Amino acid sequence: MRKINILAPDFICKYWDKIEPFFESSFKFSTDDFSVDQIKFLLVNGQQTCLIAVEDDGTIIGASAVEISNFPNHRVLHITSMGGRALVEPDLITQFEGWARSQGVTKIRAFAKDAQTRLYKMKMGFESVANVVEKNI
Repeated sequence: MRKINILAPDFICKYWDKIEPFFESSFKFSTDDFSVDQIKFLLVNGQQTCLIAVEDDGTIIGASAVEISNFPNHRVLHITSMGGRALVEPDLITQFEGWARSQGVTKIRAFAKDAQTRLYKMKMGFESVANVVEKNI
């Protein structure tokens, strides 16, 4: 059975060569809020959390960087980067959401482009609640 595991900040550098390609692939579809090197910095310093998807044999098949923010009415997990195979399979989604609940999270959010939005809606049950637009000046 595939599992979701937390990769502690102390082990990010040790496993970076295995997880970096997942983050690199995710940046093809994301905003320019972070670079891959900045994600590594945030993970190593514990400012974000790295969740990895692992096969039974220990092969890492995906990685996600998340950050948790507290608001007056909710504790929100924001997916800042996610890449890899089969991360939106029901058993992995259940584990991901279970971990989030164990952290006191009440909402999960992600910024996504159109194709990603459809995937989040179909596979993870997300709903569109707002559009994010931006302009560089």
